[in-house]
Amino acid sequence: MDRIKTQQQNPNGLHQRFVIRKITGWVQTGIDKWKAKTKAVDKNAEYFVMRLDEGGSDINHIKACRIGIHAYADAIEATIPELAKDLRSRYPLLTPKTP
Repeated sequence: MDRIKTQQQNPNGLHQRFVIRKITGWVQTGIDKWKAKTKAVDKNAEYFVMRLDEGGSDINHIKACRIGIHAYADAIEATIPELAKDLRSRYPLLTPKTP
């Protein structure tokens, strides 16, 4: 991750923003209470996180993320069709609202 600038170094461009950990399982901590078991990912791994729900403040950003996830679904269709189908179903493209 040290190859990517920090938010202070590149506030409006590509920068580190999230810490990613891999979920390896779940541990029950009480009645109906569960905690994820996690481990660090490969220190050389790079991830790009996109917000896909409609809760963000910038709808144009959300629309762009939805287009991106559909491009990914298209790319994996032949090898992971169920994931492609699930992504398209859960995150449909957003259409402009008409007045």
